[in-house]
Amino acid sequence: MKRLIAVLLAAAMLLLSGCAPLSLTGMLPYAREIEDMELVRTLGVDGDGEGVTVTGSGGTQEGEKANLVTGQASTISAAVLTMQSQGSSYLYFGHVGQLLLGEELARRGVEDSLDYVLRDVEMRLEMALYLVRDGTAGEAMEAAAQEGSATDRLEALAEDVGLTADTMTRSVKDVLADLEDRNASFAPAISADDTLTAAGYGILKDGVLAGWADRDAAKGVNLILSRVDADVVEVAPAGQASAALRVVGARSVIRPVFEGDTLTGLRVECRVEANLAEGPPAEDDQRRQTLCDALAEIERERIQAALDLAVKYNADYLGLCRAAALLAPWHKQDLLDGVEMKNLTLTAQVEAVIQRSYHADG
Repeated sequence: MKRLIAVLLAAAMLLLSGCAPLSLTGMLPYAREIEDMELVRTLGVDGDGEGVTVTGSGGTQEGEKANLVTGQASTISAAVLTMQSQGSSYLYFGHVGQLLLGEELARRGVEDSLDYVLRDVEMRLEMALYLVRDGTAGEAMEAAAQEGSATDRLEALAEDVGLTADTMTRSVKDVLADLEDRNASFAPAISADDTLTAAGYGILKDGVLAGWADRDAAKGVNLILSRVDADVVEVAPAGQASAALRVVGARSVIRPVFEGDTLTGLRVECRVEANLAEGPPAEDDQRRQTLCDALAEIERERIQAALDLAVKYNADYLGLCRAAALLAPWHKQDLLDGVEMKNLTLTAQVEAVIQRSYHADG
């Protein structure tokens, strides 16, 4: 994979310099007038034992429904070629911003689909990757087309990730780099309904969909990666009135745990900051500390749920070992060479802080 990336980068430099040989210029599509092209913005790939089905969709104007184009063949390249014969316009894939992979195809393996994006001259590695849960990419795009398009819905979802605590955008490039580095990764999941709602994360091991991180585990993923900008957590401390706490930030570090010279585990240490959104004001330090303890336990359980999946699937899908190596560089080789997650004890430690304000102080 690294050699292929190097070759493609070298080819791109030759093309930009104007010194490309004929064999390289032949890789480029023919020049066409913009009015003769239809821009494909979202691409979906499904597969079974017989081959693949590729579905393409563009963005829409208000009140319009997306025009879907499909192709079937034994490979993605051949399926895309059959799509070109279905309309009067040339389908241009240089503006594809989202790649959807159906669950069945993902369980067979995602590497062929990601490799296609890497090799194709029109595709971009920065496109967002989504796994369709309990359905196919074609079904998801067809459902979204009833109200607009998959492109419009996924772009809106990407814009709103800062308002949620259980999803994030990941590019094809991100996932390819993870698989090359540690043979494991993750990608956001969406449901195959007409709104394409977020449905946690899909966990990839050796290029194959191994399982799903559901709601609590998905929130744990975001906490571990310090990707929480907004979340509301309801807490009900024993003997006290319940409260709604607005989490406004999280910062995590991963520390290795050794017994002698033997790596035995990893510990996630997370600091969560929150404000009091609803409920009786925290009039004293004891009330505030009780709320902090309740919040810390909820967030710890979420992180632990995400860590348990790493052990269950024996997959360092979050890059825990590499993150731990940053804090203990003298143990770098111990953390990066053939670590089996199933043999480690993964734990979480959370400190919660409720910021002082007129909400908290009364």
